[in-house]
Amino acid sequence: MNNMLEVKNLSASFFTQLGEVKAVREINFYVGFGETIGIVGESGSGKSVTSLSIMNLLPFPGKVVGGSVLFEGLELVDAPEKKLRQIRGKDIGMIFQDPMTSLNPVYTVGNQLMEPLCRHQRLNRKEARQKAVELLSLVGIPSPEKRFGQYPHEFSGGMRQRVMIAMALSCRPKLLIADEPTSALDVTIQAQIIELMQDLKERLNSSIILITHDLGVIAQLCSRTAVMYAGLMVEQGTTREVFHNPKHPYTRGLLKSVPNINAQHKKRLVPIDGRPPDLLNPPAGCPFCPRCAYAMQICAESQPPFTWLDARHAAACWLLHPGAPQVERGR
Repeated sequence: MNNMLEVKNLSASFFTQLGEVKAVREINFYVGFGETIGIVGESGSGKSVTSLSIMNLLPFPGKVVGGSVLFEGLELVDAPEKKLRQIRGKDIGMIFQDPMTSLNPVYTVGNQLMEPLCRHQRLNRKEARQKAVELLSLVGIPSPEKRFGQYPHEFSGGMRQRVMIAMALSCRPKLLIADEPTSALDVTIQAQIIELMQDLKERLNSSIILITHDLGVIAQLCSRTAVMYAGLMVEQGTTREVFHNPKHPYTRGLLKSVPNINAQHKKRLVPIDGRPPDLLNPPAGCPFCPRCAYAMQICAESQPPFTWLDARHAAACWLLHPGAPQVERGR
């Protein structure tokens, strides 16, 4: 077994009154042992749905409709709920996107930290309390003994995020899924969270899936990066390849929209015109076609296959086909 996690042709939909919203469509990726990978894309691209599908936690009316998720060789898609509860929190930890809505407002932070320790580690309440205080200290929360007895609303946004990290790491998971761990935080707290995740990864040697729209965080933490758009994975490769030699027009658009603090001359950011397609009725061709400056007729008619540029870098774009016109596309 070469990889800790293998996602194959994973599809997930939401069955609404208006019809089936195809939120994730046949995506493929893997996570190696001790590896950190990033999944990046604009809001609505399917990043969070992918993470919830892996954990089998899609809220109603969402459902995984196809594909496979193998965790250390165990199939998670159709695994019994009892088995999934043994894995969640213990072997796979998750930092949810919004810590205020993920923490229960009527229970103290300490009580919520103790629950996975009692369930998965079989600790008694005294041992679980001691361990919970240690976890609060580990993630950099001052006065952990006092904070243990406080409620989520008594914590700042950054502190609540640290509590979520402590909870996700409480049972020393083999795989950590971090969904927007630095969103809505100021840059100082963001830097602290990034430093904390790097430090904890080195201590625990966990694998990490980092889901974010922040390319700077991806560049700092991840060895490989996957780019999602309209429920599809459109490019993946090493972070260096994806950032310095992007092959999909959407990836290049994302990179152009990021300000360069080292630029010698001021430049206007280049937005990506248009908007994502309606996933109630996804297009037959490339979903980025209406927004792409290099679109050809075939782009509107047929979805492009993944073209592997080398063993680790691939993109789904007709421009990579040998018969495509060779034009200067830049970055």
